[in-house]
Amino acid sequence: VTTKCFITQVLEVLLIRFGFYMMQAPVPFLDLFSYTGYKYLGLTCNMLFGLMLGQLGYGTSGFYITFLWTASAAFFFMLKTMANNIPTETASSGPKREVMVLAFAVSQAASMWFVSQTKFL
Repeated sequence: VTTKCFITQVLEVLLIRFGFYMMQAPVPFLDLFSYTGYKYLGLTCNMLFGLMLGQLGYGTSGFYITFLWTASAAFFFMLKTMANNIPTETASSGPKREVMVLAFAVSQAASMWFVSQTKFL
């Protein structure tokens, strides 16, 4: 599980960094690790709620309900953070700013789903 999370986060940061490179927008590399690392708090809450509700017989459904909440929170956080960090004027030949901001936010929810574990519930 740890290796899967580490590799997923490194690949996600590299893809986001490549997106910034295509837009010719500067961003500190370690800041990307901190922005993408917030999803692990949500994953921890998902597992805790899944395990607690598992005692009542609602483990998997409790996990997915909290997953929807935490994934949407991570999506919103990344959407607002990247909208504030990417300059409004980027390279004219690169991808559009709005599309990249949305893609960065979707990557958070997708990576949360990819690294989540329900086999223990």
